[in-house]
Amino acid sequence: MGDFIIWLRQHFLQAAAAPRYIQLATTIETAIKQHVLAVGDFLPPERLIAESLDVSRVTVSNAMKLLDEKALISRQQGIGTRVAMHIGYSLNQDHGFTAQVLRNGGSVSNQWLLRTRMVAPADVAKALELASHSEVVKLRRLRLVDGNPVSLETTYIPPHFLPDPEVLEHSLYALWQSRGIVPEGRHFRLKAVASTDDIAELLNVQSGMPLLRIVQTSRNAQGEVLEFSETLCRSDVYEFEVNS
Repeated sequence: MGDFIIWLRQHFLQAAAAPRYIQLATTIETAIKQHVLAVGDFLPPERLIAESLDVSRVTVSNAMKLLDEKALISRQQGIGTRVAMHIGYSLNQDHGFTAQVLRNGGSVSNQWLLRTRMVAPADVAKALELASHSEVVKLRRLRLVDGNPVSLETTYIPPHFLPDPEVLEHSLYALWQSRGIVPEGRHFRLKAVASTDDIAELLNVQSGMPLLRIVQTSRNAQGEVLEFSETLCRSDVYEFEVNS
């Protein structure tokens, strides 16, 4: 953060003649585009920026408002201001989350919370069209883009479609493709929900922050249910696209 303040002071003084808040917003935008600040990096507090550049807090606040309107930063009360991250995700494409993010130049990783077999809860067995008390595979993982948590995914799968869940490291769809398993039909239900304390801690957001809850059911060409999943997505990161 100290290095960025030095960079900001040097480049802010070189900015073109314009209102001070526009100069400051332009300088910070340049820092983001030149990767002086990386996605997810926190900006220094507004007070520190104002003191370092000898400008008013109003000037800094107006600059941040401009950057926020351009969706270049994300401001969360009690957490801070950081460089915004955006994921364009199409629900129409057959490619999974990993493939779509990689195509857009991001890096994807998982923080696995659970990879196990268990007796299916009644609602899960019904969704997977299995008999009561059937065994299922349960996966729970944090999805990270460029090292930042963006969603929490819980997935249930009939064991014959993933007999060895511990071998899954990255893309479920890529693993399935290598085994000749192809999702042919997917159904989504979307709903806005508030983040609970435990989910907020996992996703590194403020408790109560709006999340997008996606419940997905996927089938193969034979009509068998491949997966039943719930994904909680950060509303400040995801931008969904659906074509009719």
